[in-house]
Amino acid sequence: MIAFNELLQVILNTIVPIFLIIGITMLVSRSKQMDVGTLSRISIYIFSPALVLTSISQTQLDTAELGSLMAATLVACLVLVVLGTLAARGLRFNREIASSFALAVFVMNSVNFGFPFIEFAFGPQGLEPAIAFSVGQGLMAYLLGTYVASRGRAGFKTAVRNALTIPMPYAFIVAMAFNLTDTPIPPAIMQAADVLGKGIIPVMLVVLSLQLRGARLRGQWQAIAWATLMRYGLGVLVGIAIAALFGLQGLSRQVFILEMSMPAGVLSGVLSTEFGGDPEFAASVILVTTLTSAVFLSALLMWLNG
Repeated sequence: MIAFNELLQVILNTIVPIFLIIGITMLVSRSKQMDVGTLSRISIYIFSPALVLTSISQTQLDTAELGSLMAATLVACLVLVVLGTLAARGLRFNREIASSFALAVFVMNSVNFGFPFIEFAFGPQGLEPAIAFSVGQGLMAYLLGTYVASRGRAGFKTAVRNALTIPMPYAFIVAMAFNLTDTPIPPAIMQAADVLGKGIIPVMLVVLSLQLRGARLRGQWQAIAWATLMRYGLGVLVGIAIAALFGLQGLSRQVFILEMSMPAGVLSGVLSTEFGGDPEFAASVILVTTLTSAVFLSALLMWLNG
């Protein structure tokens, strides 16, 4: 009974606020048109780099820990894409399903869902390792994800070009330069970035809500079930193993494992649509993993805190 009460409290404190925002957005969007594309671009190109700039420039994490987080993220994504691809072949999915299946396994929703969950669970200090994770995962998602989705048809140049247009890595480099040289960011820039950075959590939840509203569950239940089990199961197991391999400790370890275990990322659906996967299957996996995340992530958070 104590464990159940603790689990319920974690759900109420971390998951329920997220789903309340999702529900309110879905309700309003039924009568008021909202442009998810514009909101998504605003979060990627304005709010995200602003949050990276303010958080990393003032982070209390040392350089070695940030480097370990980034390296661990890159290696973990490589491991997941290999395991996801092998599993899709073993299960004999067709080419389109296999592409989107592998994407669902290694492209997790580390930002739209991960940032709010981490902030509700650990407060603003939890966002520092989460940002380092998202920068590494974002690079791998665009580079490897484009290739996986297209099966090589789009080419490596397209993958590189997509990755180079994302401002988060550049903001990360600039912020690290200020941090390492102990140089304060000019107050006007810092205040502007601080205001913009605070907007990312609600906007990303609105974007996630609108994207989920358009998802439909249509067939392929076996593939959806396997993708859901592997997104969570491999996420946790690979997260624990890679965290140990790179010596992650404390808050960094907790955030890393939680981010590795987030629902399937919306970007998996975007890449499936753009480069030749199965968009409906991708959207279905995103919807199912998001809806089933409450108990799983809450229980995982309890275990990590225990």
